[in-house]
Amino acid sequence: MSKKRVLIVDDDNEILLMLDFALKKLGPEYEIVTAEGSVQALEVVQKGPPFDLVVTDYVMKEITGVDLARAVRRLSPATPVILMTAYGTKRLRATTESLGFDGYLDKPFTVQKIRGIVEQMINTPRPVAAEPVEETAPPEGVGEHLKALQANTHARCVLLLRSTGYAAQVVGESRGLNIPHISALIAANFMSATELSNLLGNQYAFHSNFLEGENYNVYAYDVDDAYLLAVVFDADRKPGVVWFYTKQTAMVLTPLLAEEEKRGASSSKH
Repeated sequence: MSKKRVLIVDDDNEILLMLDFALKKLGPEYEIVTAEGSVQALEVVQKGPPFDLVVTDYVMKEITGVDLARAVRRLSPATPVILMTAYGTKRLRATTESLGFDGYLDKPFTVQKIRGIVEQMINTPRPVAAEPVEETAPPEGVGEHLKALQANTHARCVLLLRSTGYAAQVVGESRGLNIPHISALIAANFMSATELSNLLGNQYAFHSNFLEGENYNVYAYDVDDAYLLAVVFDADRKPGVVWFYTKQTAMVLTPLLAEEEKRGASSSKH
């Protein structure tokens, strides 16, 4: 029998160690994987294979457990997600009802309770777990548009990311950069921005975000929901020029990438 894979996510290392120790006592048929924070969890989920259960804290420094759950649903729709919270289950259920969490766990909780919930979720019959999303290369011609964007903005590098945080294509100078981690953080920022947009009552999510630093700035733009376009450029460059060319490039890429998504969805049905 294959092991049941369980991912535990919390940015409190002491809690993470306690949960790891407690759940490994369930037996050798369980594979317990831990992630210290939501960005690390995104990287683990992207690598596959799918988990049989994800247990995540709600409040974390990088992105919330709710935003992490959205990413897990995109990558592996059949994976159940349990949310741990110290803020009261009733209030949280009201704000996350549309996501359909499979369970909630109020902090503080006992070791027996977390073991019982994990065993119950693992042993509850569910649909066959979906295969991880196959990350195909972007369509022909996309790379040339990315190179043109880098040249026009004099950027250090340009990244085309899937909304789940996977770097589909990178052009420019990326040596010394942890691209997988950077990609996951940019995607996480967009997830948080979506949550903020909902809280403000916006009908649509924010289209872009801008991070300003001492040495480098990062401008990211949403392309057709499935992709993000990110530009890393020197802090002394005028951001208005970057915004202009990035939006232009996004408009050109939208039909190209949308057509690719359609072909991918069509092929997955056959």
